[in-house]
Amino acid sequence: MPYAKLMFEYTTRDALDKMISWWVGIQQDFQVSTGKLGKYFKNYLPDSYWKMYKRTYADADYSNMWESIFIACELFRILAQDVAEHFNFSYPMNDDKNMIRYLQHVKNLPSDAQEIF
Repeated sequence: MPYAKLMFEYTTRDALDKMISWWVGIQQDFQVSTGKLGKYFKNYLPDSYWKMYKRTYADADYSNMWESIFIACELFRILAQDVAEHFNFSYPMNDDKNMIRYLQHVKNLPSDAQEIF
């Protein structure tokens, strides 16, 4: 569990927080700060997004940890599509779908699995 929690925080949380900051920047014409480590996210995110973001903080229960990962992915996808559109980029939806499919596969592995595939 310590490894899984830290990997989530170091990789997924970091990417999600950057995407939130970019999304807020677009909404606010890059005239506000989201604060150190997202201190002011609550001030700038719509309530529905803030509620999703809060759900990315899981306790030590494995099912809650998995739920937080999938919520983080969903929120990232929503915001990233807006950011991509704003900057005339395309969002890699196929990569997103493949990543979600992979995570679902890993989640459903038996607890004694020795290999991923």
